Amino acid sequence: MVVVIDLPKDRLNKIKLADWLEINALLDADHSSSTEDLTSLLKIEYSDKDDKIESLCTDVSSELLSRMRKIDDAYPFSFNGKLLKIKNTRSFKNQFTYLFCLFISYIGLDKGTKELKVWSSKDISNLFEKISTIVACNFLSCKEVNAQSLQFGAPRMEWKKEAQSFKKALEILKSLINEGNVKSNPTSSRRKDAGLDVIAWRQFPDGRTSKLFLLGQCATGNNFKQKRRDINDLRQYYSFWDMPGVIFSFFIPHEVDEFDWQAFYYPDVGILFDRSRIAFWAKEWDGGKFKSKIPGIIKKLKKYKKAL
Repeated sequence: MVVVIDLPKDRLNKIKLADWLEINALLDADHSSSTEDLTSLLKIEYSDKDDKIESLCTDVSSELLSRMRKIDDAYPFSFNGKLLKIKNTRSFKNQFTYLFCLFISYIGLDKGTKELKVWSSKDISNLFEKISTIVACNFLSCKEVNAQSLQFGAPRMEWKKEAQSFKKALEILKSLINEGNVKSNPTSSRRKDAGLDVIAWRQFPDGRTSKLFLLGQCATGNNFKQKRRDINDLRQYYSFWDMPGVIFSFFIPHEVDEFDWQAFYYPDVGILFDRSRIAFWAKEWDGGKFKSKIPGIIKKLKKYKKAL
């Protein structure tokens, strides 16, 4: 392995270091990266903390093994405890979702837009919501019933223009789910989505009300911890809180350390979909237009080299 880019700014964070190794494998001419090289680099900077560095690198190895185990064929890499390699350099079939989330998480929305200039933050956020909609639908589907889903987050670019306003979108949503009510609220004309980015529901074969709903909020930026309660705003505009079978969910393109996992168990946050879970439930996504951007992103990262 040739280290192509600098170590991440948060050098002692196992999640960031695991991401860094994955990015290096994508940039490396041999399509690989090594925890041994990571250990050597860290020891240069922290020569007085050998034991701590060894322990940290062991944690990074465990993190990579965990990712590989959790998502199997949706994970683009193979890892033997030391060497991380791209599984198939010619095809990322079933793995585009993971790569998409990895790039967003590693680069960041703003730097990807302003410094590297590899995407538009609005387009990337919209695409992440689209993938999250696929995830929500797949998660709720079962052998007997295919769930339905809707990408609700503003600006609803793929909706007809006359349906893009928040109030009209709520009315369309009610007609689709045939349950609950739009609340009369004079502020609805000024709102965009009130924290609701994704909704999925599983209908019973009898078509009657009282079914299973998943309401989801998406957060693509690294400030996702500040947005976990935004969906509470929806209380003012729709009667979901009075309906049975409602599950709240939170979608992020980042991996979450197991020590932080418990922090997401808020009543109105509900099920957390991190990068691994999203990659698992949206493995069939074919990469869309983002697929053609991957070579350019890799080229820009090689040239940029600086820590992110």
